Amino acid sequence: MRCFALPLALMLSATPVLADEAWETNLGYATWEETRGPDAVLRLYQGEGEGGPVTRLIVPGLGRDMLGGRGSYQAIWLSSEGETPCATEMLDPLDGSKTPYWGSALVTFVSPDFPSDWAGVYGDCLMAPTQPLQARALVGEDRNRAP
Repeated sequence: MRCFALPLALMLSATPVLADEAWETNLGYATWEETRGPDAVLRLYQGEGEGGPVTRLIVPGLGRDMLGGRGSYQAIWLSSEGETPCATEMLDPLDGSKTPYWGSALVTFVSPDFPSDWAGVYGDCLMAPTQPLQARALVGEDRNRAP
Protein backbone atom coordinates (compact mmCIF):
# COMPACT_ATOMS: atom_id res chain seq x y z
CA MET A 1 0.00 0.00 0.00
CA ARG A 2 2.89 2.31 0.74
CA CYS A 3 4.22 2.22 -2.82
CA PHE A 4 1.00 3.89 -4.06
CA ALA A 5 1.02 6.70 -1.47
CA LEU A 6 3.73 8.84 -3.08
CA PRO A 7 2.39 8.72 -6.66
CA LEU A 8 -1.13 9.40 -5.37
CA ALA A 9 0.07 12.35 -3.32
CA LEU A 10 1.94 13.77 -6.31
CA MET A 11 -1.14 13.48 -8.53
CA LEU A 12 -3.38 15.18 -5.98
CA SER A 13 -0.94 18.05 -5.37
CA ALA A 14 -0.23 18.77 -9.04
CA THR A 15 -1.31 22.17 -10.27
CA PRO A 16 -3.02 22.50 -13.63
CA VAL A 17 -0.62 23.21 -16.48
CA LEU A 18 -1.92 24.83 -19.65
CA ALA A 19 1.40 24.73 -21.47
CA ASP A 20 -0.39 23.01 -24.32
CA GLU A 21 -2.63 26.04 -24.89
CA ALA A 22 -2.17 27.28 -28.45
CA TRP A 23 -3.63 29.64 -31.01
CA GLU A 24 -3.43 30.19 -34.74
CA THR A 25 -2.77 33.90 -35.32
CA ASN A 26 -2.54 36.12 -38.38
CA LEU A 27 1.26 36.10 -37.80
CA GLY A 28 1.77 32.35 -37.17
CA TYR A 29 1.11 29.90 -34.36
CA ALA A 30 1.30 31.02 -30.73
CA THR A 31 1.70 28.83 -27.65
CA TRP A 32 1.67 29.41 -23.91
CA GLU A 33 5.39 29.09 -23.21
CA GLU A 34 5.42 29.58 -19.44
CA THR A 35 3.85 31.22 -16.42
CA ARG A 36 5.94 33.54 -14.24
CA GLY A 37 3.94 34.37 -11.14
CA PRO A 38 0.92 36.38 -12.29
CA ASP A 39 2.34 36.84 -15.79
CA ALA A 40 2.19 34.67 -18.91
CA VAL A 41 4.73 34.32 -21.67
CA LEU A 42 3.31 33.44 -25.09
CA ARG A 43 5.64 32.29 -27.87
CA LEU A 44 4.92 33.21 -31.48
CA TYR A 45 6.21 30.92 -34.22
CA GLN A 46 6.67 32.74 -37.52
CA GLY A 47 7.44 30.49 -40.45
CA GLU A 48 7.46 26.71 -40.59
CA GLY A 49 7.78 24.65 -37.41
CA GLU A 50 9.97 25.93 -34.61
CA GLY A 51 12.48 27.69 -36.87
CA GLY A 52 12.50 31.42 -37.41
CA PRO A 53 12.83 34.30 -34.99
CA VAL A 54 12.09 33.91 -31.29
CA THR A 55 9.17 36.21 -30.58
CA ARG A 56 7.60 36.39 -27.14
CA LEU A 57 4.56 38.24 -25.85
CA ILE A 58 4.83 38.94 -22.12
CA VAL A 59 1.33 39.44 -20.71
CA PRO A 60 1.18 40.75 -17.12
CA GLY A 61 -1.82 39.37 -15.22
CA LEU A 62 -2.72 36.59 -17.68
CA GLY A 63 -0.94 33.92 -15.60
CA ARG A 64 -3.18 34.83 -12.67
CA ASP A 65 -6.24 34.39 -14.91
CA MET A 66 -5.02 31.10 -16.40
CA LEU A 67 -8.18 29.14 -15.65
CA GLY A 68 -10.77 31.84 -16.23
CA GLY A 69 -11.72 35.45 -15.78
CA ARG A 70 -9.65 36.53 -18.77
CA GLY A 71 -10.17 40.02 -20.16
CA SER A 72 -7.94 42.72 -21.67
CA TYR A 73 -4.21 43.01 -21.03
CA GLN A 74 -1.42 45.45 -21.81
CA ALA A 75 1.60 43.44 -23.00
CA ILE A 76 5.15 43.77 -24.28
CA TRP A 77 6.55 41.83 -27.22
CA LEU A 78 10.21 41.06 -27.94
CA SER A 79 11.74 39.37 -30.98
CA SER A 80 15.17 38.17 -32.02
CA GLU A 81 14.56 39.55 -35.54
CA GLY A 82 12.44 42.25 -37.11
CA GLU A 83 12.03 44.78 -39.89
CA THR A 84 12.91 48.03 -38.13
CA PRO A 85 15.10 48.13 -35.03
CA CYS A 86 14.17 50.47 -32.18
CA ALA A 87 16.61 53.20 -31.09
CA THR A 88 17.16 51.37 -27.80
CA GLU A 89 17.42 47.70 -26.88
CA MET A 90 15.20 45.86 -24.44
CA LEU A 91 16.33 43.09 -22.11
CA ASP A 92 14.49 39.78 -22.54
CA PRO A 93 13.56 38.75 -18.97
CA LEU A 94 13.58 35.05 -19.89
CA ASP A 95 17.09 34.61 -21.25
CA GLY A 96 18.81 37.94 -20.49
CA SER A 97 19.53 38.71 -24.13
CA LYS A 98 19.11 42.21 -25.54
CA THR A 99 17.10 42.98 -28.65
CA PRO A 100 16.33 46.12 -30.65
CA TYR A 101 13.06 44.50 -31.84
CA TRP A 102 10.31 45.11 -29.30
CA GLY A 103 7.08 47.00 -28.71
CA SER A 104 3.77 46.99 -26.90
CA ALA A 105 0.47 45.25 -27.46
CA LEU A 106 -3.09 45.21 -26.22
CA VAL A 107 -4.69 41.75 -26.06
CA THR A 108 -8.37 41.09 -25.37
CA PHE A 109 -9.81 37.60 -24.85
CA VAL A 110 -13.19 36.99 -26.50
CA SER A 111 -14.38 34.75 -23.64
CA PRO A 112 -13.35 34.84 -19.97
CA ASP A 113 -13.02 31.03 -19.97
CA PHE A 114 -10.36 28.63 -21.27
CA PRO A 115 -9.90 28.11 -24.18
CA SER A 116 -10.64 31.42 -25.83
CA ASP A 117 -9.86 33.29 -29.00
CA TRP A 118 -8.29 36.70 -28.58
CA ALA A 119 -7.69 39.81 -30.64
CA GLY A 120 -5.65 42.92 -30.25
CA VAL A 121 -3.18 45.35 -31.70
CA TYR A 122 0.58 45.73 -31.49
CA GLY A 123 3.11 48.42 -32.29
CA ASP A 124 6.85 48.74 -32.73
CA CYS A 125 9.13 50.40 -30.18
CA LEU A 126 7.33 53.28 -28.46
CA MET A 127 4.73 53.63 -31.21
CA ALA A 128 1.06 53.26 -30.28
CA PRO A 129 -0.25 49.74 -31.04
CA THR A 130 -2.21 49.91 -34.31
CA GLN A 131 -1.29 46.73 -36.21
CA PRO A 132 -3.99 44.00 -35.93
CA LEU A 133 -3.45 40.71 -34.17
CA GLN A 134 -6.09 37.95 -34.16
CA ALA A 135 -5.83 34.52 -32.56
CA ARG A 136 -8.09 31.48 -32.77
CA ALA A 137 -7.82 28.92 -29.98
CA LEU A 138 -6.66 25.48 -31.12
CA VAL A 139 -8.35 22.61 -29.31
CA GLY A 140 -8.54 18.87 -29.77
CA GLU A 141 -6.85 17.58 -32.91
CA ASP A 142 -6.32 21.14 -34.19
CA ARG A 143 -3.86 21.68 -31.30
CA ASN A 144 -1.44 19.25 -32.99
CA ARG A 145 -0.87 21.71 -35.85
CA ALA A 146 1.04 24.17 -33.63
CA PRO A 147 4.62 23.56 -32.40
